[in-house]
Amino acid sequence: MNPHLYHTLYGPESLNFKLFMAINHAHHPLLDPVMEAMISLGGSKIVYLYAAILLCVGLARRQWLPLRYVGLFCLATVLGLGLEELLKGIAQVPRPGLAIGLDRIMVLGEVKLRNSFPSGHAIFAFVTAFTLSWRRGAGWKVPLYAFAVLVAYSRVYVGAHYPLDVTAGAVVGICSGWVVWKGYEAFAGRRGRQREG
Repeated sequence: MNPHLYHTLYGPESLNFKLFMAINHAHHPLLDPVMEAMISLGGSKIVYLYAAILLCVGLARRQWLPLRYVGLFCLATVLGLGLEELLKGIAQVPRPGLAIGLDRIMVLGEVKLRNSFPSGHAIFAFVTAFTLSWRRGAGWKVPLYAFAVLVAYSRVYVGAHYPLDVTAGAVVGICSGWVVWKGYEAFAGRRGRQREG
């Protein structure tokens, strides 16, 4: 990232930096285990477990969770995580532990020092929320987006990412889900018109 842009977005005078310090230093003994749990529950490393659970639910209760939701969740996750790698390679923003110093921040979990922008946890959490709640009511949207927001917040709380990183991750996750769903609907609509014709 351009040094001037980096200083503007991540420097000590930036809102991003100030928000990071405020959230990261607002630790509470009751919150710490919850935020540490979010590291595992919101991480893309368990995407296979999520996919397997969703597939089982989809096969058992197709009216409740049609299988297209499972397939599009997997596809959107691949797209989102691919964009994560691309953007991290381009931006190369150091993590707070390296940029600010491990002695000045609160760190829970694994210490990482490179590739802060965007947050992969936020991408995965928002891909999950968006794809599984597409065209569904509040009963789906509220818990899924609450989970996604909690995952994103936890990444700042545990000292792994800045607020800008998780915001960008949320945008990438939502956009990935939107592209996949719109592509699917366009394809399904075209197939439907061909059958009618």
